Amino acid sequence: MGTRHLTQREIIRNYMMEGKSITPIEALNLCGCFRLSAVIHTLRHKENIPIEMDQPQASDGKPYARYWINKQFIEDGKRADEYAN
Repeated sequence: MGTRHLTQREIIRNYMMEGKSITPIEALNLCGCFRLSAVIHTLRHKENIPIEMDQPQASDGKPYARYWINKQFIEDGKRADEYAN
C-alpha cells in the first residue's frame, strides 16, 4: 500500500488551522491550488468552518482576497483535540 497524499483542501485547511491567513498566490505556492475561492467555499459549506475574508490592496492598487479561520473556532478545536488524547 502506498501513502495517501493530502488533498489541496486538506493542506489549506491544516494551514489555516495553524492560525495563518492565506491568499491565492500563497495557495498556489503551498499546494498548486489555482482556485482558492472554490476550496474556501467547500470548507465553509461542507465542513462548516467559519472562514473570514478581507480584500487588502496590492502595491499596484488592485484588491486581492485573504482568508483565515475564526480564531475562536481554532481554539475550540484545539481544546477538543486535548480531550480526545
